[in-house]
Amino acid sequence: MLDSLLGGLLSAPALIALVGLIVKIFPSTMAGFSTWLYAHVDPGRLPYDSAMNRHWEESREVMVQLREIQKDTIKNTLMSLMEQPGDQSVKVRYELAKLERLHAECWIMGEAEQYLEAHHHWRVA
Repeated sequence: MLDSLLGGLLSAPALIALVGLIVKIFPSTMAGFSTWLYAHVDPGRLPYDSAMNRHWEESREVMVQLREIQKDTIKNTLMSLMEQPGDQSVKVRYELAKLERLHAECWIMGEAEQYLEAHHHWRVA
């Protein structure tokens, strides 16, 4: 019992000293380790009311909001392009592809496909 107690007391300071030495020799190690650790956190296993869980939830909400803003911006760009005189089909196809990558299903996509069919006489896949 004394061996395990003594081993436990000595192993924690030894580990901290070893980490301190590694960080002193290789300063970028701590940033790499923290990035690796953060990337391997499973948010589903965190306690519900923990600070880290709140952080993950806020990050998720921000990403959803940014995605919606991105979709709205692309939709507005599409509407503007289709209202411009002349053939804007290359630009419309580019913006339509961006919406497709975001898995957006909206009325403007149908309008853009009709615009492309009218200006190129070919069906959009």
